[in-house]
Amino acid sequence: MRRPTLSRIYHWSIAAILLAAVGAAPRFEVNGPVVTLTLKEPSSASDDANGRPWITDVSSVRPKATWSVRTNPSPFPRLLPTLKQLRANVGYEYHRLRQAPSWIEATARFSTREGDLVIQPSYDVPSRRQTLLVQASRGASYILAKFGGSTPSRRLVSALKGSFLLNLPYASISAVRLTPAWDFVKRDLACTIEAVTGGPSRTKAVLSLDYYNPTLTVVHALDERNTIAPEINLYNAKIIYQWDLLLGPSGSSLRTKVDPVTAIHVTWTDVSASGGTWVTDVRLPLEGSTVAALAADVRIRRQFRF
Repeated sequence: MRRPTLSRIYHWSIAAILLAAVGAAPRFEVNGPVVTLTLKEPSSASDDANGRPWITDVSSVRPKATWSVRTNPSPFPRLLPTLKQLRANVGYEYHRLRQAPSWIEATARFSTREGDLVIQPSYDVPSRRQTLLVQASRGASYILAKFGGSTPSRRLVSALKGSFLLNLPYASISAVRLTPAWDFVKRDLACTIEAVTGGPSRTKAVLSLDYYNPTLTVVHALDERNTIAPEINLYNAKIIYQWDLLLGPSGSSLRTKVDPVTAIHVTWTDVSASGGTWVTDVRLPLEGSTVAALAADVRIRRQFRF
């Protein structure tokens, strides 16, 4: 009898989830398609010398679309009560693969008194990359394992990550979260330590012990709308400032990230009442000696929900 390889396990998992979702047809709902068009981007920020418009064909707006099907509520409450939800996602990206979906993803979520289990196989069509994520959680803590993906050595497990929350009975520090991670492909070890102040918990410090880019970030909520987050690099003492502004109850927001050495990034997200979203990204370079190097890069995206 042939041993079940990762490829067979992956195909069995995604087929079982999709078939189960179809079998639970009376209990499913469909979301989408959600279509995203990039109306302008840095590579086509202006008209050319001949005066032709920057939107010339379908490829110039880089269309993307996603569909989602999920069961709601539990698909098999009597046969398998621990199975709480099945979900299938399909993504299409015109610039990657024009005649077929770009990626397929399925998710199965189980829940018991002891904790939750999430199994998520996915398949990237252009690269033929297969990935399987398995996450076991209990309360606010979890352990995540990634199988497959970009593994030239054909290693079974490509990444491991854990997150553990410890509540403390102190006024100055109410909780500490420890998040270690190990990437077997890049041989990269990282660990994030997050401390939250007591009271309303409006301030937290995040220490990222990444070997190549260790940082310390202090996140403070000034009020319900404004949040600031200065970040200092522990290698070179470089400071980056970030300010998030919530513009209204609809979810519209303005995010500003300032790197005093390289550039200023501004992202404006405008959620319309019809369900669509406008996203404008602006990058203002602060270094360079020519007009072209100091020119702003602008990207505008429009998301439609059907």
